[in-house]
Amino acid sequence: MNALARIPAAQYLRMSTEHQQYSLQNQAAAIQEYAQAHGFVVARTYEDAGRSGLLLKHRLGLQHLLADVVSGEPDFRAILVYDVSRWGRFQDTDEAAHYEFVCRQNGIQVHYCAEPFRNDCSPSSSILKTLKRTMAAEYSRDLGMNVYAAMKRVAALGFQTGGVASFGLRRMVVSADGKHKRRLCPGEYKYRRNDRITLVPGPTREVECVRRIFRMALRNKITQIVEHLNGRGIASPRNKRWTYCSVQRLLANPKYFGCNTWGRTAQRLTRTHAPTDPKQWVLIPGAFRGIIDKQTFDLVQAAHPKACPISNEALLDKLKRLLAARGRLSEDIMERSCRVPSVATYHARFGSLRRAFELVGYPLSHKQLAVSENHRVTRHLREDLLDEIEAIFPGKVRRVWRSRRVGLQLDDGTEVSVLIARYYRTPILNRIRWVLATRPAERTMLTLLCLDRPNHKAFQSFYLMRGMNIPRQYRIKSEADPWLRRGLRLRSLSDFYAAARAAMRPLESSWPESIWSKTTEVSPTMRRSPARKGNGGGR
Repeated sequence: MNALARIPAAQYLRMSTEHQQYSLQNQAAAIQEYAQAHGFVVARTYEDAGRSGLLLKHRLGLQHLLADVVSGEPDFRAILVYDVSRWGRFQDTDEAAHYEFVCRQNGIQVHYCAEPFRNDCSPSSSILKTLKRTMAAEYSRDLGMNVYAAMKRVAALGFQTGGVASFGLRRMVVSADGKHKRRLCPGEYKYRRNDRITLVPGPTREVECVRRIFRMALRNKITQIVEHLNGRGIASPRNKRWTYCSVQRLLANPKYFGCNTWGRTAQRLTRTHAPTDPKQWVLIPGAFRGIIDKQTFDLVQAAHPKACPISNEALLDKLKRLLAARGRLSEDIMERSCRVPSVATYHARFGSLRRAFELVGYPLSHKQLAVSENHRVTRHLREDLLDEIEAIFPGKVRRVWRSRRVGLQLDDGTEVSVLIARYYRTPILNRIRWVLATRPAERTMLTLLCLDRPNHKAFQSFYLMRGMNIPRQYRIKSEADPWLRRGLRLRSLSDFYAAARAAMRPLESSWPESIWSKTTEVSPTMRRSPARKGNGGGR
């Protein structure tokens, strides 16, 4: 068939983990073969690399696909997917059917290229498709049960089954014969299946800090401990300020006297963490060398019985005292105070910060509500973006905390700030704008700038900037803004790592041409000509 007569189609690719190295390529090859045989041409690709098929909210590729479908102006007339399970392993099979119906309602048919039936809404294909969706959901449930049982057995042997080490502790690789091999740095993984992970005391500075906190807890309140640590400038986990909750969690952690703990909470099929029955907990005392002794730990638990979760009434009482002391409440005030638990605790207990404020007699204004909602949406966008980047570049890029904001760090130590510019329209002329706020500590850093879409659920474009020499708050009038043209517009997130590495080379070296977007222009501040070499400009 003539290429001009072929039907333009979008292909959707998904793999669950980065260990499936050839999954996306195999899917693309099978889809291409199907397209050639059925008169399609692949005009656009959407992909979710390293993404589970259980939930939509973590799959930016499928979100972009559905957003383009419902926009009414997609540049394709069909969607090609490898099989039913790649579309999703949703535990409610009606959810998978709903997303397919949305596409069909907008005149775009979904084709499953590797399935033995045609997706033509006939009775036979409908029955087979429903069966396939149920099997896909059941596969995830069975896999979750098997993984849970295996992790429980490993924890019962006294080994770690994942996660980061607690403050003052570090992960150690143990061979099959029980010998310690090497200490793992943050972000590193063991490379042999037969090896196991245990915990060992960490740096001397952190170990002494933990012991000091436990000694102080025998005669001081938690708030006094927090004020002492922050007043002395002692670094906390993730290099943030100490809070009431961070000290409280440290004091209640039995790992500090060498007891391996597992299973106190569970997260089944990506649901929220929930407490489990104490009978199912795995507690192995003496699994590794502790930082303090068991007697000290028991004395601290007796001295601070509220190290366990406090009641809703106690949470509200703390919030009332903070309101009386400060005269007003906000998320920022709560984060800076050591006298109340974290904002996340109030969200989890009362559903929202707004509800907690109302219960203590401090209703938010409409402006405060709008600001709070904007912050919430931006946080979720940032978390999804960081998850996606870490999945695309496993072992090469990881998230780090800097200046109370999460950023990225490359494997060579380069830190990259992540800024989100929020979309809005001017109230009078209805013109498109993006607004972004910078922090002084990040203005000289390499920055990944993300422009979100009107629905605030996805990103429209990504720019890599060498520094943010702008006022604290800046409004971008359009993507033709002269300031944006100082940076590099990425074609996709897959180009982020190469572009970030190239950005740290000497300024006279150019960006890699393979990652340049055709719509991006280079300004003299970003690419100097050899004639200007050595003149001191661009420092």
